[in-house]
Amino acid sequence: SIYSLAEDGTMHKVVGEFALDKSTNCGDFIEVGDGNGTEYIVQKSRCQYKYAGGKRFIMVRKILEVKEVKRLMVEKEVQELFERR
Repeated sequence: SIYSLAEDGTMHKVVGEFALDKSTNCGDFIEVGDGNGTEYIVQKSRCQYKYAGGKRFIMVRKILEVKEVKRLMVEKEVQELFERR
């Protein structure tokens, strides 16, 4: 797997590059694999644009920060345990 270094020094796993719908945004579910692959939920999205022909901007890349659905469920359970105490 490939990791990228964030500005704060943390490492993030890069899942890969995929041709997704350009309207994919926060809260959307993405399944990677054939039918029974890993399911992710989009946490954050960023777009990169270029200035084209002196008239308008065109989106050239969309970066999605995702978390596995299973991990989100575990984090929610742990958070609930801490809130009970």
